[in-house]
Amino acid sequence: RMRLSGIKLAGFKSFVDPTQLLLPSNLTSVVGPNGCGKSNIIDAVRWVLGESSMKNLRGADAEDVIFNGSRTRKPIGRASVELLFDNQDGQITGSYAAYSEISVRRELGRDAGSQYFLNGRKCLKRDVTDLFLGTGLGGKNQYAIIEQGMVSRMVEAKPEELRQWLEEAAGISKYKDRRRETESRIRATRENLDRLNDLRGEIDGRIQALTRQAANAEKYTTLKAEERRLRAELLYLRAQAVAQESAGIAQQIAAQQASQDAAVHALAAARAAREQAERALRETEAAINAEQARVYEAESARTQAQQTLAHTQALRDMQTRERDELDRRRNDTLARRDREAARHAEADENLAALLQRLAEAEALEAEALRDLERQEFALAEAQQLWEQFSQSAEAPLAKTESERVRVQALDRARVQAEARLKRLTDEAATLDIHALVQALAGADQEAETLAATLADGRAQLGSMESQLSTLRDERRQHEQTLHDARQHLQGIKGQQASLETLQAAALRNDEAALKQWWAECGVQDAPKLAERIEVDAGWEPAVEHVLHAVLSAPVGLDARACQPAAQGPERGAVIMVDRTEAGVSVRPGDTALAAHVRGPSALGDWLRDIEAVADLAALIARQSQLAAGQSCITPDGIWAGRDWVRYPQRGQGQSGVIERRRQLKALVKARSDVEATVADLDTTLGALAARLQALEAQRRSVAQATDQAQSRHAQKLAQQQSLKVRLEQTQQRAARLAQERQETQQQFNEAEAELADTRTGLVALEAQSQALRQARGEHQQALAKARDVVQRSRASHNARAQQAQRLAVERAGAESTLAALLSSQQALAEQLRHLDAQVSAHGAQAQQWTEPLAVQAAAVTAAEAALAERRDALRGKRGVAEAAERQLHGSQVDLQQAEQRRERENETLQALQLKAENCRTRGEALDAQLAESGFSREQLAANIAADLTPTACEDQLAGVIRRIERLGAINLAAIQELEEAETRAHYLEAQHADLSGALETLEAAMQKIDGDTKALFRDTFDRVNTVFRDRFPKLFGGGEATLELIGDDLLNAGVRVMARPPGKRNATIQLLSGGEKAMTAVALLLGLFELNPAPFCLMDEVDAPLDDANVSRFCEVVREMSQNVQFIIITHNKITMELAHQLHGVTMQEPGVSRLVSVDVDQAVALTEVGEGDST
Repeated sequence: RMRLSGIKLAGFKSFVDPTQLLLPSNLTSVVGPNGCGKSNIIDAVRWVLGESSMKNLRGADAEDVIFNGSRTRKPIGRASVELLFDNQDGQITGSYAAYSEISVRRELGRDAGSQYFLNGRKCLKRDVTDLFLGTGLGGKNQYAIIEQGMVSRMVEAKPEELRQWLEEAAGISKYKDRRRETESRIRATRENLDRLNDLRGEIDGRIQALTRQAANAEKYTTLKAEERRLRAELLYLRAQAVAQESAGIAQQIAAQQASQDAAVHALAAARAAREQAERALRETEAAINAEQARVYEAESARTQAQQTLAHTQALRDMQTRERDELDRRRNDTLARRDREAARHAEADENLAALLQRLAEAEALEAEALRDLERQEFALAEAQQLWEQFSQSAEAPLAKTESERVRVQALDRARVQAEARLKRLTDEAATLDIHALVQALAGADQEAETLAATLADGRAQLGSMESQLSTLRDERRQHEQTLHDARQHLQGIKGQQASLETLQAAALRNDEAALKQWWAECGVQDAPKLAERIEVDAGWEPAVEHVLHAVLSAPVGLDARACQPAAQGPERGAVIMVDRTEAGVSVRPGDTALAAHVRGPSALGDWLRDIEAVADLAALIARQSQLAAGQSCITPDGIWAGRDWVRYPQRGQGQSGVIERRRQLKALVKARSDVEATVADLDTTLGALAARLQALEAQRRSVAQATDQAQSRHAQKLAQQQSLKVRLEQTQQRAARLAQERQETQQQFNEAEAELADTRTGLVALEAQSQALRQARGEHQQALAKARDVVQRSRASHNARAQQAQRLAVERAGAESTLAALLSSQQALAEQLRHLDAQVSAHGAQAQQWTEPLAVQAAAVTAAEAALAERRDALRGKRGVAEAAERQLHGSQVDLQQAEQRRERENETLQALQLKAENCRTRGEALDAQLAESGFSREQLAANIAADLTPTACEDQLAGVIRRIERLGAINLAAIQELEEAETRAHYLEAQHADLSGALETLEAAMQKIDGDTKALFRDTFDRVNTVFRDRFPKLFGGGEATLELIGDDLLNAGVRVMARPPGKRNATIQLLSGGEKAMTAVALLLGLFELNPAPFCLMDEVDAPLDDANVSRFCEVVREMSQNVQFIIITHNKITMELAHQLHGVTMQEPGVSRLVSVDVDQAVALTEVGEGDST
């Protein structure tokens, strides 16, 4: 069957580091103290399977599942959980049945939504839930994860809620989803039929009304065409009258123009005199500006000298702070040296005490040896007394017995000497002094190598720390710059979008009718006039005011686009031709507005007669001098003729089309520059991050290697000292062994010779031994007592020898510790010498700042004196400028008198021009209305009656209008709407037939789903009830339980649990005790597993409310079911722990960070048994 083979977590809650929980067997326990993160594993499984309720995940927000940092770690930006399933048996059906392993992964980032993956491919949450529907892992009622909260929910569940657990086990959830979908479709189909019937009724009524409206629309169309013809004829007659009036006024204007020219020549002379005065004033102002520039240079020199002085003072202050930091580090090092000295003194005291105890132990050993010799001597004396007694009692027997005893004593002495000689020889063979000498030499060499490696590592670490600090500072600066650039880019984008929206509206890009007309004229893709002209800076409002109505005009290259058409768009429009070879033509020195504009040649027709003046005062002065048809305009758009003035519209902080185009160009360039800057900064930051990551990894590697080298160096020093002590002890022991072997060999030789002689004499005395045996008993008892005393003395001697040897080993350890402390003190002394040198160097450098500071202060004083001299010269130049201004004022008075004369000459001309402008305006308006009417002049001239007057034409037009008004309200679209309504009615008829057939099909599918659901639920209920009745007595050690249906309808019937524990009456589960409720719920859940095993069963402390007896029975049931079901149990109970084949411990040594420690129990037991067998 499909099973869970592993869980991968990274950044999920407390599992910040990538962690993999391997599940090779069917019985796995997860253990650990409270609060270490065990339950986060359950949350991870729920989360990856699609859980979206943060309440069930013990959180408040979706991002709470991402590690949020701790005291030692920063928050991270992404959480990931992956479940690995073994599907070799193909339990999962559908498109994933062919995969032997299925991977389900969910990821969540702080800046992105949740994402799901199936076998590495991105998918939807619905795909994951559909994959596990009917396996115990799908939907709200999944039973694969059993926890205390789930047990309580089952205990408190209503019958209809308990039914849902059985439906999930039966796989009915798939049918219910299909049924809900079918019900939804049926409901939607019926609603569509209702709406369709309503629409059919509305369409029928509308067709009847539209039939009447279509007849009236046809009459209206005929009358309206006649009205348009009469209006066009009236406009044609009026335009002819205006043209005749304009011809007479043009003759009067030509006569007046000659008089106006004389006044213009006089005005030109006055202007020349004023320009000469202005040149003199400009030259004086240029001299003032040059002198002002020299003043600025002097101020800049003074500022630079002040900044140099401030910089030098800052460097001196920084060096002072560095010297203070060195003093602090030196004081810290002195304190560490004092502490090491105290530890050294303590170690000296401990070594002295050990030496004293060793001397005492060796003295006790020597005393015990002397006591042993005395007792052996006493034993010899007792033997001798016994022999004397035997000799005095009976000389022959005494002599015989004496000889026999002597033989035995000599034989024992020989054997003891031989055994002692063998022991000494063996012990001497085990003393390998040469090996110890070689080991000590190797340890010395390794210690020197490790010391050099340690020094190199520390130097390398210092260099890397400096590089890391530099890189981090550089990265912070780039990150701040990138943040500022992105904010700036966001502001540019918003401003650009706002301006583009305003520009599109101003250029009429959203008028569909106008775009259609442009397409008919072949200029739909041509650029607009606003996009083709260039305006001098400052003159945008003036050009915008004059050309406002035509800025949206397309500018084509084909002259045919400007040929007048019979009819234009409703709101009017302009089309221009760009004759690139011509452009806007202006004469050199021309003051017309056209001189400030570059674009299509047609612009000259609008701008050549408009004079550009500098400001409002110039406009007022020039207005009275304007001739008829002339006008002038200021840069801010105030436009005036002889007898009229026109002001531009003032928006609330809005600019015109031309100004917006200039702003958009600037914004596009700025956006491109900022985007390039952001891209460069991103690239630079990426490179910096890579360099920083690589250097940090290298630093960690070097730091780890340095720590390991330091640890190995300390260990090697201790080993070196230990080897020295062992070599010294071995050499001393070898000398003692050689002496003892010589003495023992001599004793053995003497005993061997004496034994041979004594045995020879004993043969002759053996016959006399009978009498001596009678007295042997008493003397043997005394002799045995003496021997017992000798044995006790020998045991005491051995114990004291062992004590002396143990103290010798302790002395060696103390000497090693003392050597390590001495090495540390030497290192601190070297560090103090280095710090003293740095402090001295900083003291010497501090004296170097006195002379530069004095020189820079003098430079500041000199710069201030030069600045005062330049300011005096500037005041003199300004006096000369005041005299030039007075001369300019006299020239301006003369010019004003000449202008007044010209204005008087212009008054008559302007009056005539105003009349001509009025006629032209009326004529243009009539021409425009005539163009909008759709009739050409040639067509009207050919068809109009010769005697038709404007008054008669107006009477005919009024009669047609009255006939139109009598028709009332007209729906002109009635004819087309009638055709559309009839087409719509036929379409709705076809839709009604299709929906009726679909409804019948859906209702038949609903009946089939209900039948299958009833049969499947009945079968599942019976099977679960059977297993539940069987499991309950096993868990309780007796009793009985059953499931009951509440209601007769198998589609909706609820389920009730009845249970009778041993010795109690039958009751519902709600009436049981807490432990009995838990056991009953577990029995039911295990029954669901036997019916339809999920890929795994995850239990969270379900054994917590159970006593040991119930836990034991629970474990037996789990062990039995583990043959077919994979169990992952989170527990604190030792009995449950013993059940597992693998133990995974969750620890939290680092606050807020969970780690996993795994143990294979079977493998550990096997290794233990192998170890016990080897020891046996």
